[in-house]
Amino acid sequence: MEFERISLTAKRIDFAERQGDTFATAEFKRLSSGSVGHWIVSGKSAEGLPAVLLVMSIPMSGRDDKGLYAEASKFATKFVFPMATHLASAPGAGEPLPRLSVENRRALFEEHMHQQFAKDRVGDLTLQRQTEALFNMASYLEVVAPLKLIAEFQGVAVSTVETRVKAGRASGAIPKASEVRARKATLRKGQ
Repeated sequence: MEFERISLTAKRIDFAERQGDTFATAEFKRLSSGSVGHWIVSGKSAEGLPAVLLVMSIPMSGRDDKGLYAEASKFATKFVFPMATHLASAPGAGEPLPRLSVENRRALFEEHMHQQFAKDRVGDLTLQRQTEALFNMASYLEVVAPLKLIAEFQGVAVSTVETRVKAGRASGAIPKASEVRARKATLRKGQ
């Protein structure tokens, strides 16, 4: 397959590549433990209309811009473009997806929490690290009242989970609440 590298005249996007009708972009963001790539992939739907086919965020291991770009290019070739081709052929590709309800997000979080953090799966992860991971997962899914759910799952008081979350924020393992609120406010304003 032929891939066309897109060279933007102004540096606005960290990564952009095209394959036929499919166009993929990724924005790289640095995290305390590495980087993440925020991907948006568009192409032609089964009806022949341009549409957003895929939106995802994935962790990346590249240490600098050059490494991230090389990693993104390989990821696009191996996963993004084949997945977009498949998704473009599905009925309803590009249609706005309904948001998951509060109940659905909670149920999904609980199911993943039980599957990923069962006693036989956590290995030697400390309760602190488990709580950080659970809280980050719940935050990503925008679960309402995650402290209570985590406390019930771990069999501890909500205040214990609160203490662990505070420690996680202090260490940088959990984003500070003010940063999360500021990010959401910026997104709402469209900046």
